[in-house]
Amino acid sequence: MENLLKRLQEEAGLTEEQATDAVRVVVDFMDKEGLDIDWDKFLSGKYEKFKEQSQSFFDDLAQKSKKYTNTISDKAEDLITEAKRKVRDISDHLD
Repeated sequence: MENLLKRLQEEAGLTEEQATDAVRVVVDFMDKEGLDIDWDKFLSGKYEKFKEQSQSFFDDLAQKSKKYTNTISDKAEDLITEAKRKVRDISDHLD
């Protein structure tokens, strides 16, 4: 399936979205015309790679967002601590 989409993009000059739409139309046409296609066989092993890549991407994204969340949280804590010190210092000078 991946190869078909790539060929549609390269040989027919379609965008990725157009290639996907074209395949979707062909699949729908074949189904409605009653053409007997073993879609499981045709597509077997094609989406597992995509699923693995997607999972890896989202795992990486989760790790990066956790890192940034921790960094932002630490900075916010530092700013709050600094603000408390300044308020205390100002309060000490007023007394």
